[in-house]
Amino acid sequence: MRASIPNAAPARSTIATRVLASFAITVLAFAFTVGWGIIAQRRAADDSVELARGYLPVSLKLGQLRATQATLSTLVDGIPDERNAVSTRIVLETLASARRAKFVETRTAMTQGLTAVGSAETQRLAASLAAEIDSIENALADDRAMFEQLFDAVAAGDKDGVNRVLVSLGAIEHDADKRLHTVADRLTTSMDELSSAANARERRAIYALVILAVLTLAVGVAVSLHTRRLLAPLARVTERAQAVARGDLEPREVVASDDEIGQLATAFEKMVAGVARAQALALSNERLAAIGKMAAHVTHEIRNPLSSIGLNMELLEEELAGDGRDESRALLKAIKREVERLEHLSEEYLRVARLPSPRMEADDVAAAVREIVAFARPEIEHAGCTAELHVEEKLPPALFDESQLRQALLNLLRNAREAMSKGGPIDVGVKAEGMSVVVSVDDRGGGIPEEIRARVFDPFFSTKGEGTGLGLAITRHIVEAHGGSVTCHARDGGGTSLRIALPIAPARASLPAGESARRMAR
Repeated sequence: MRASIPNAAPARSTIATRVLASFAITVLAFAFTVGWGIIAQRRAADDSVELARGYLPVSLKLGQLRATQATLSTLVDGIPDERNAVSTRIVLETLASARRAKFVETRTAMTQGLTAVGSAETQRLAASLAAEIDSIENALADDRAMFEQLFDAVAAGDKDGVNRVLVSLGAIEHDADKRLHTVADRLTTSMDELSSAANARERRAIYALVILAVLTLAVGVAVSLHTRRLLAPLARVTERAQAVARGDLEPREVVASDDEIGQLATAFEKMVAGVARAQALALSNERLAAIGKMAAHVTHEIRNPLSSIGLNMELLEEELAGDGRDESRALLKAIKREVERLEHLSEEYLRVARLPSPRMEADDVAAAVREIVAFARPEIEHAGCTAELHVEEKLPPALFDESQLRQALLNLLRNAREAMSKGGPIDVGVKAEGMSVVVSVDDRGGGIPEEIRARVFDPFFSTKGEGTGLGLAITRHIVEAHGGSVTCHARDGGGTSLRIALPIAPARASLPAGESARRMAR
């Protein structure tokens, strides 16, 4: 079984291009890593600016605001124990005024400083914190009036009034202190996350530099190995050429490759396959020529005695016609059948000896096949078979010798008829496939075992007891002399399918106008 050789695909990239691409990958990897490192360093610098010019001022202002609020809360809690209410009032009013100023400074740091240098996420955080600061400040808007009520109750000696005001005022002041603490926690958490991200980016930048060095080394090694792998098929092609020089013409499987070396290997194996086919054809032609010479000599020697025997049997048959000896006439008929079989064998051998070179002409294969099938139909139907013709429309003309194609196709039809001893349909098809016109003959007989299917075209090989084994050998010789091919396959559903592929005629050799119609009308 010959190895199949794939058609050479157009090279998508040359070996030089692949090597250059490998080095380009190295450069791109280096550029990508360096660019990523620069971006990481730039991001780290942005984070530092964001921390120093954005978060830090806000943290300082917020810390001062919290300290003022904590002092106020502590003083409010200690008012019942104060003996000098006037001094305490002055301190509280001063702290309240300072607190209002701290609210303004903190809000400004958030809405202007942090928003100006921060990322989009930081800007959203700054807006949220500023809104919370506004909410806390609004909650403390009524504490001044409550301070007035508190000190009026202290001056009047109204302890119950003092306690009532202190409960409300203390709740407001301590709630503001807790809310400011929550704001400070959110700010601290964001600063910690930003610092952690900056540290992580710095570590990644360091890792990237290490990975870059390893990657560059790895890519260099990979490029060397890849180049070696690309050039390795050259050694195999050299070894194959040496094997062919020693006489090994068996085609080998080619490893698929889309570069020049792959194309070279594919073209080389196609050349080897072509040389092997030409050698096989030459050997087959030599064998047929030798058979033809031998057949011509043997046939010449036995045809004259056979003719004499046949003539004497006819004379003897006439003499015995009316004497009533049936046994003698039966023996004579048996001898006559054997003589006729010898004459048929001699004619079969003479066909081998008389095979001329084909006279190729561009013609309509379908019309020729119709004529041959019509000629063979009486013999086919006499054997209990039918011939069913299936012709594809608009077939291109093919190059063939009509008389030799007739002989080849009649051999196939005869084989199909003999394969179906109980009768049945013989399917004859004509269609275009690629650059060939294919004529197929399918029978529904017992089929040919796979192990002997490859030998059916060998001279003198026959699966029939009385066959000469030359019919399919002559058919193959005729088809291959036409530049075509004949194959034998198992038919789906049982039986055998024999296919003749004839080359399509080139445009300049196409049928002249009206020739196809003339042949169709025959």
